Amino acid sequence: MIRTALIAAVVAFAASSASASEVRVSLVGKSAEQINADILDAARTVCAKDVAGETMILGAYGRCVKATVQVTQQKLAAL
Repeated sequence: MIRTALIAAVVAFAASSASASEVRVSLVGKSAEQINADILDAARTVCAKDVAGETMILGAYGRCVKATVQVTQQKLAAL
């Protein structure tokens, strides 16, 4: 049984090196809606750290959150 999903965001920006952060999200006893909400919250946390110091922080943050949620949901569906 899957107990936790690892959200790892590796975001590469043009002309810069990649950075990575991780947040673990428990899946035990949660509905699909709660899991999705927790994934979104974790992605926001990870991306806030990863885009700190970026010149165009709002755009980078939005792209990071969208990509992180999408990749995490794909990984979760594949399990």
